[in-house]
Amino acid sequence: MQNVEIELKLPVGDHHQVRQTLLAHSARLLGDTRELNIFYDRPDNSLRQAGQGLRVRIEHAPNNAAPPQTLITWKGPGVSALMHNRPSIDFYASPPEAAEPFLLALGFVRKMAFEKRRQSWLLADCRVELDELPRLGRFIEIEGPSEAAVLAVRRRLALDNLPAESRSYASMVAEVLRTSPAAGNTLRFDSNSPQSHY
Repeated sequence: MQNVEIELKLPVGDHHQVRQTLLAHSARLLGDTRELNIFYDRPDNSLRQAGQGLRVRIEHAPNNAAPPQTLITWKGPGVSALMHNRPSIDFYASPPEAAEPFLLALGFVRKMAFEKRRQSWLLADCRVELDELPRLGRFIEIEGPSEAAVLAVRRRLALDNLPAESRSYASMVAEVLRTSPAAGNTLRFDSNSPQSHY
């Protein structure tokens, strides 16, 4: 089933203040995850050139309290300049380890990957994600059913003064990897990096 992903990304120095505001508004904590996001394309990069994306996300619960889950996502070209607004299809792979062989068998190739730490909240009808990426820092993503709903949550969280980040995480990571290549074209947290926002 195809959905439309509508989200706003905001860079922040830390997550402490927004977490306190979420608690003050009785937002519901959904949980913490540690992710590995792997991006695929055709050998000629025709998906990227068409404004599309193909991602496999491996989600780990804190302390590996549950088996990892593997989410496959296709995203279409953006349809709004105000925020990230693009068609999206998601489904979980079962068994999880079948995702990459499946995509490779279809002729896709692995292009790059990055780790991410995420804490998810629910406020009104929007998800609020507190994200941290290696070398790129911390961000807040607000995703909801409409641009109006997303902007309303942004106001409730007192984030109107923060400029929106128009680039996707994938494009930001690609820029970092172009200037500073990493092993396996994968951007990872340093092994000594503290999980500072949980």
